[in-house]
Amino acid sequence: MNNDFILTEFARVINSDRYQYTESDIFLMENMQNKVAVFDMFFRKTEDGGFAVVSGVQEVIHLIEVLNTTSEEEKKKYFSKILEEEHLINFLSKMKFTGDLYAIQDGEIVYPNEPVITIKAPLIQAKILETPILNIMNMNMAISTKASMVTRAAEPIKVLAFGSRRAHGFDSAVEGNKAAIIGGCYGHSNLVTEYKYGIPSNGTMSHSYIQAFGVGAEAEKEAFVTFIKHRRQRKNNSLILLVDTYDTIHIGIENAIKAFKECGINDSYEGVYGVRLDSGDLAYQSKKCRKRFDEEGFTKAKITLTNSLDEQLIRSLREQGACVDMYGVGDAIAVSKSYPCFGGVYKIVELDEEPLIKISGDVIKISNPGFKEVYRIFDKEGFAYADLISLVKNDSDKEKLLNNDELMIRDEKYEFKNSILKKDEYTYKKLTKIYIKDGIIDRTSYEDLFDITKSQKHYFDSLAKISPERKRLENPHSYKVDLSSDLINLKYSLINKIKNV
Repeated sequence: MNNDFILTEFARVINSDRYQYTESDIFLMENMQNKVAVFDMFFRKTEDGGFAVVSGVQEVIHLIEVLNTTSEEEKKKYFSKILEEEHLINFLSKMKFTGDLYAIQDGEIVYPNEPVITIKAPLIQAKILETPILNIMNMNMAISTKASMVTRAAEPIKVLAFGSRRAHGFDSAVEGNKAAIIGGCYGHSNLVTEYKYGIPSNGTMSHSYIQAFGVGAEAEKEAFVTFIKHRRQRKNNSLILLVDTYDTIHIGIENAIKAFKECGINDSYEGVYGVRLDSGDLAYQSKKCRKRFDEEGFTKAKITLTNSLDEQLIRSLREQGACVDMYGVGDAIAVSKSYPCFGGVYKIVELDEEPLIKISGDVIKISNPGFKEVYRIFDKEGFAYADLISLVKNDSDKEKLLNNDELMIRDEKYEFKNSILKKDEYTYKKLTKIYIKDGIIDRTSYEDLFDITKSQKHYFDSLAKISPERKRLENPHSYKVDLSSDLINLKYSLINKIKNV
């Protein structure tokens, strides 16, 4: 048992599948290690058939930073414990990432088959990053995308991410809460997320806190008064009392009102005060609590609802006219409960400037070849109209786009599904950015990714440019993601080459 192994960040770099190193050994033996490969990380579908939200790029860049800053001795120490091929151990111990990393930034809205991350690097360097990159991106994008769905259902009511205890381990809790913020959550409850990213954590109280003061109404009231007494002067002076330990309507809300009065808490209080409901008929109970608060003059008292909420339950609560000021959502976001496997993939698309393609009887699994980038096109009203995936080099549609010339957008499979964008009647932006060039990290762009509020703002700005019908949680209106003419021609020329052999 090598307990020291799990304590180093380098373990994340080689948190891989065996086959990547088996193949790397063969590449090395065949002197293929200097061939320059291009790999795309992308996804094929989303839970609701709409868009996803990028999160995790910062962690991927950090992964490469760790690879490049870990000493040869330390690398050799770990590789020697898991590999037997001495020549491969020596190669990997000396290896640093010398390639390029292109990505669509955290907080951006993306669609199926768009390259979210592209690695262009010598073959073995690119190959061994496959599982670590997917491990990071699948978890992060599952959570940020689910958070987007939940927060859109709750709008304009804010959502707190309360799922650390249900997350799949330490990293999932810390990075998952960060991803939830990027995907639109107002706050979170995790201390390490606050420590690492500076996003303040939030929390109320637990049932066990109340039970620690005894059983029954008097004990609950004592718990409330004691809580208010000690927390009202704190920097985090939120006084949200959990009122469903014994009986929400007949005991809990009445004790909350008594405790607030006894402690002098009213609408003049500068902090936040109110109650949290965590069980029972939340719509019914929230209305009763709101009525009692208003009767007693506590018009600014807040009501937070929790208890296994997701976008469907939140929508139902809205339809029932629930009185709510905040939702706390746990496992639905923390593990993307209804769609836990995001399904991102990492595919080679080019080697030494020769495009590569994967063919499948399942059409969705046919890859798009070549070194590519993504552009978003906006209509005259400023809404996102279509995305264009183009080749980086020698792409005629991309040149038309960059010159704002007339451009045809067409469906890859149905030639008759096309539209003409007239000259100067659209705008565009390039979604693909370069973060690492020749192994050197662009420090400014990288540091920006640590500003989670900036990534969240980017998400909200991007969301505002998506038309309402394309933001629907059920049967969203389809969004055009089109391949350039040159990319389509390349793709089908490779398919025909394979089929005609």
